[in-house]
Amino acid sequence: MIELVDPDVGYHSSWLEAAAEFAAAGDYQHGSGLAPDDMPDDQVRGEIFRPAQLTDPQQFAAFCAAMRARIDRSFAASLGFVPDSKLWIVRGDDFLGSLSLRHELNDWLLREGGHIGYSVRPSERRRGVATEALRQGLERACDLGIDRALVTCDDDNAASAATIERNGGRLEKVVDGKRRYWVELG
Repeated sequence: MIELVDPDVGYHSSWLEAAAEFAAAGDYQHGSGLAPDDMPDDQVRGEIFRPAQLTDPQQFAAFCAAMRARIDRSFAASLGFVPDSKLWIVRGDDFLGSLSLRHELNDWLLREGGHIGYSVRPSERRRGVATEALRQGLERACDLGIDRALVTCDDDNAASAATIERNGGRLEKVVDGKRRYWVELG
């Protein structure tokens, strides 16, 4: 059974396996709270981690704590973000991916990122993981009082578009290579 859980050190080895899969596929973990390893240092703000740092158990524990803290408005604001539930997609002890549920939209999220971003490790794709994770994420968005959730994906990402549409997403338009979907909640 797929669940959304708070980041936890108990998933360290499985998370590292997934990070290696993402890297081997040349994929970025959307919704993970990570900065890509090739991002310039001057663009990385405090409490942003790079995957290469997280082999160290203490750094991984700090990463988990920082991701759980993103739900706090003052902590998120100090980083220049909106409150955000960083959640992990798991099945038992296996880390399958990440989901980011933003509690509100700023200008950038309204244009690009939406309320929910997610990524699934390559070995678990095309198995319904993203569809179920997004369904659960939308339920949580409704619990937060969000009536309409914006979910976006790249225009050329047919799999993500299908995932969003299976969860009730209605295409508003495509802007600058991003498909913008609204999902009515409640």
